[in-house]
Amino acid sequence: MDMGTNIPITLRKEMYKALIFDLDGTAIPNEPNGMPTDNLIEVIKQLRGRMKVCVATGRPLFNSLPIIQRLGLTDPCIISGGTQIVDPTTKKILWGKDMEIFQVEAIMKIASQYPYPVFFGDDEVSELAKKKVVKEPERIIYIEPVNREDAEDILAKLNRIPDIAAYKVMSWTPDHFDIHITHAEATKRHALEVLLKILDIHKDNIVTAGDGNNDLPLFEISKYKIAMGNGSDELKKKADFIAPSVTNDGLAIALRKLFLN
Repeated sequence: MDMGTNIPITLRKEMYKALIFDLDGTAIPNEPNGMPTDNLIEVIKQLRGRMKVCVATGRPLFNSLPIIQRLGLTDPCIISGGTQIVDPTTKKILWGKDMEIFQVEAIMKIASQYPYPVFFGDDEVSELAKKKVVKEPERIIYIEPVNREDAEDILAKLNRIPDIAAYKVMSWTPDHFDIHITHAEATKRHALEVLLKILDIHKDNIVTAGDGNNDLPLFEISKYKIAMGNGSDELKKKADFIAPSVTNDGLAIALRKLFLN
């Protein structure tokens, strides 16, 4: 199914004051050099005159900022899986939350049992987990890419660590997953709650869009929810609208249909 069938006949467009959307698999193709289409850029440009437009991505600042700038966004954005809010104009971090060092050590003890690269925070180069040295608290840890069987095993072990959140998302490597790990109080939901205070907007006046299970926290509090056709089954079950796939420019199509027609 490409377009949702559970859509209100009349969408009260005027009630929505902010749009918050994921990047990989939602606004851009799930690939290393993915960028938004000209069509999506134009749709976002038109929406920016009507509402706040923000990104909520698992990417850190260094590789999310070029995409945010390409989209022309100036409103605060959620980055690093929900562990930071950044002003994309000044690059100032407006809010952030780290894991405790004992949590990082426990995560790495599990990760070191597997042959996968690990990134900390803003790392641009990965290292095998067993070679990684824990020196300080970290806001986010990425284990990637992980095969399907090991991903489930790693997640089961990570879920035993107190007060962390771990999500698997589609990897750039086919049939593999990336695992994003943050403090339990630093999911996209927690960052969104802070962002709404910054923007002075009520949760009933926002629309969110995503494709993966790490976007479920966004759906927990937003009034209107858009899932991509390429999204996870769990996310699509909670959506008000199912857009076409990202490969078919689905976000642009959905936003134009819902808010610009």
